[in-house]
Amino acid sequence: MLAGLACKQHARVRIDVRTVAVAAVVAAVVAEVGWIFFKAVLNKVNWPSAKARIPFPQLDVVTGKALQVGGVTIQRSAIFTVAALVVCAVLLWFFINRTRLGRGMQAVSQDPDTARLMGINVDRIIVVAFALGAVLAAIAGVSQGLQNNNIDFRMGFLAGLKAFTAAVLGGIGNVYGAVVGGLVLGVVEAMATQYIPGQFGGSTWKDVWAFVILILVLVFRPQGLLGARVVDRA
Repeated sequence: MLAGLACKQHARVRIDVRTVAVAAVVAAVVAEVGWIFFKAVLNKVNWPSAKARIPFPQLDVVTGKALQVGGVTIQRSAIFTVAALVVCAVLLWFFINRTRLGRGMQAVSQDPDTARLMGINVDRIIVVAFALGAVLAAIAGVSQGLQNNNIDFRMGFLAGLKAFTAAVLGGIGNVYGAVVGGLVLGVVEAMATQYIPGQFGGSTWKDVWAFVILILVLVFRPQGLLGARVVDRA
């Protein structure tokens, strides 16, 4: 009886080894055929260069002729950016303060463990937060593309640094602070470009002045313009 069980076990092991070997051979053949097909597609398709600047689609309503208000020239893309800012800020405020999901997001940001004990699906809140951030980033990318008329792979690097500067300037975690910080940063850059004389003025120095503002805020008011001071108690 024991010999029969041993023979069955040995036969099963042989079958398992044979199955694994067949599966490995089939996978190798499929991978090789797929690689040949992929190389053929790569060679036949005229792929655009990753370093090339790609023209952004233009809309006459948004990117048409600039408007003249008094002696001030206002680009239509700038009006679109400000309008998008207002709409997104209002909708974000309503979502965070007037919806159940938004209030759950505030609870998770304050104490995720306690929020989980209160019945809030923390994982769902995190997914919604990432999705919301992606939507807002897409709107910002469209605004920047309309202003620059071209897009490239590194266009968001400096914009991301400016966004971080604006968030720190207004107060990390404060929606209104981020809006105020962005507006203040833009006004400071414009005024520095126009009114600072000598070699430290002009458009080439506007990014420098933006980071000077960041350093000053971090030194003298690290909580930001609208941020609340947090005191740790033992």
